[in-house]
Amino acid sequence: MTATALLSVGLFATSAGLIVQTRTKRALVARGESLEKQRDAATKRAAHLEAEERHFAEVTMPALVDVLARGHRGVPVPGLYQEELAGSAVDLSHQAVRRLLQEAVRVTREQIGRAARASVRDTIDEAQTRLHRCQMGVIQEMERHPDSTAYHQSLMNFDRLVTQALHTLQRTRILTGSWPGLQRADCTMREVVESARGRIMNDYLRVTYTYEPGTGETWLEGRVVEPVTVALTELLSNAAAYSEGKVFVEVQAFQTGYGIVVDDGGLSMNAFQREEAARQLAQREVLDIATVQDTGRLGFAVIGRLASEYGFAADVTSTSPYGGVRAVLRIPRALFGHGPTAEDVQAERQAAQAALTAETAFTSASSEPAADGYPASGTGSGGLPKRRRHAPRAAVAAADSGPAPLDDPDTFLAGFASLGRTIHAAETHGTEGDLHG
Repeated sequence: MTATALLSVGLFATSAGLIVQTRTKRALVARGESLEKQRDAATKRAAHLEAEERHFAEVTMPALVDVLARGHRGVPVPGLYQEELAGSAVDLSHQAVRRLLQEAVRVTREQIGRAARASVRDTIDEAQTRLHRCQMGVIQEMERHPDSTAYHQSLMNFDRLVTQALHTLQRTRILTGSWPGLQRADCTMREVVESARGRIMNDYLRVTYTYEPGTGETWLEGRVVEPVTVALTELLSNAAAYSEGKVFVEVQAFQTGYGIVVDDGGLSMNAFQREEAARQLAQREVLDIATVQDTGRLGFAVIGRLASEYGFAADVTSTSPYGGVRAVLRIPRALFGHGPTAEDVQAERQAAQAALTAETAFTSASSEPAADGYPASGTGSGGLPKRRRHAPRAAVAAADSGPAPLDDPDTFLAGFASLGRTIHAAETHGTEGDLHG
């Protein structure tokens, strides 16, 4: 009995131990399988994160640099590689990096832009001042010689080159956030059109201005004379560059103001070009010098800057009746002035008459023969006769004068010289601003 009881107890203990051991092994196997699954999940998640980070570094960041730093418009910037990570810590970290990159590029570009624009303006101020002095010297020399001479004509051609160089400097300083650099008095629309026509680089003789007294003799406020002239020059240059025939200019009156209409017979613009032109004409920001790629296509940007600054508008979305582009420069009535008063006109006439009288008296006195038979001209320190300077002529333009006949060279040269004096009188009339302003 005792042996049987002991054997039973031993058998029970052995069975219990085997059961516990089996259960323990099963628990260990299940735990191992769970750990293996967790390991596989962690490995898979690590692979997904690695792929996401590689996508961010190799795809998203280069696209951001193209858009933010290089200024490439239209480049798509992809988001997450795996949409299931949206809102996760990885997604939030990527967004933080993108914001920091945008801020860094913006701050760096602003600092570089300010320094570059300041350097460009300083350089332009010096060059513009020297060119302006050169032009004044040319004008003085032109006043000392007859209009119909070849020398006078060569001076006019040289003056036109200087004027075009000044316009090139003006457009650059405007895009850098500065003013045109010249303050003008009130001018008529006729003077504005003629001044702009004389500044274009292409064949300005192809520009035909349809003059009407009702609009041509309307006075534009001096504050906006130079900005409107620069903007019109850009439109005329664009029209003359993209067409071979005539470019027609007309000033039309509207209910809210006046419009300078420029029609050409060249190639029209497609939808993309019109959209790009409208975008540039609506541009209000200063030029980012660090990203300029083609300085020859900044005309619309110049007009956009001036239009937003001085309150007029430009449009190039219409088609010209001649098949090209119709550009319209719309100027509201608030920007028009009243011109000189009767007292100012009388004072100018008296000053011109006094200068003419003084010149006549000086010429008469100089032409009297001296004791030695030579004219009594004063001499300088070297004993050479001094050249007499003629008094400046008063710029008086006919209200309804037509073009000079081309078959008479003398008449054509005289008319061309009269046109040059009208342009210079319009540009130098009134107070000239400080070129370093």
